[in-house]
Amino acid sequence: MPQDKQITVTISGLPEDDGRVRLNVFMGQLQNLSAAITRLDREASGGEPSNYLQIVALSYSSPATVVLEPKELPKRPHTATRVIARFREALETITRGDAAGNVDAELLEDLRGLARPVGKRVAGLTLAVGPTRFEFTETIARQIELALAVSETCQGSVDGRLEWLNIHGGANTFYIYPLFGPPKIACHFPIRLLEDAIGAVNRRVEINGVLKYRARAPFPHEIAVETIEAFPLDKDLPTFEDLRGRAPDATGDLSSEDFIRELRDEWQ
Repeated sequence: MPQDKQITVTISGLPEDDGRVRLNVFMGQLQNLSAAITRLDREASGGEPSNYLQIVALSYSSPATVVLEPKELPKRPHTATRVIARFREALETITRGDAAGNVDAELLEDLRGLARPVGKRVAGLTLAVGPTRFEFTETIARQIELALAVSETCQGSVDGRLEWLNIHGGANTFYIYPLFGPPKIACHFPIRLLEDAIGAVNRRVEINGVLKYRARAPFPHEIAVETIEAFPLDKDLPTFEDLRGRAPDATGDLSSEDFIRELRDEWQ
C-alpha cells in the first residue's frame, strides 16, 4: 500500500523520563488509535471489520515512532482507502475546532483517549495520516472535551432498530439505529429493563427516556432509557385475509361500493 495510506504515530516522553515513553502509556495510545480505526472500519464495512492494522516500521530513538498500515482481510470489502480518508477528515475537523456535531461521539471518545495524556504523561503526540501531519496539544484536548460535553437534555422518544446489546460488567448498553437522523444512538438502560432489551434485539422499537444532546448537535447521541416498546414482527402482523369480515357494520347501511363512492365525492 502506498505511503499516503499509512499512519505514523510519534510519541515523546516526559523530560523527567529523559524523553522515553512509559510502557502503559505507549500501549494505551496505540489501543486508542486502534479503536478509532476499527470503529471507522466497521462503519465502512457494514458492521464487521475488513482490515487489520500492521506495524510496518518501529523505532525507539526518542521520540518513539510507529508506522501502521491497514491490511485487507480476505473476502471482505475494500475499505482501507475510505477508512484512512474518514480518519483524516475527522482530525481536520477537530483541528479547525468544529468537532461538535460533526464528528461521531464514539470516535471523539477514542481520540480523547489519545489527547488526554499530552502534557501530563507524554510530552507530545503527533499523527501523520499520509502526507498530513496532526499535532495533539492541550488545546486540541480541550476542544475534544468541549465537543463531548452534554449541553442539553429533554424527555422524548426515538424509533429504530435495536442492536448490539452489551451487559458485560454492568454496561447495560445497546444501540438503536433510527429510521432517520443519526446513524445510531447509544442507549443505557436500568437492570429492570434487561429482559425487555434482550427480547427486543434485532427488532424495531420505540425508546422512551432522557435524550442527551451535545453542543450544536441536531440529534441526540445518547438516551437514558426509561421504557422499551418493541413493535410486532412482520410475521405476527395480520394479513388482509385475517381482517376480512372483522367489521361487518363499518359502512352502515351502505354497500362497500357506495361507501367508497361517497368518500371519493368528498375528496373532490
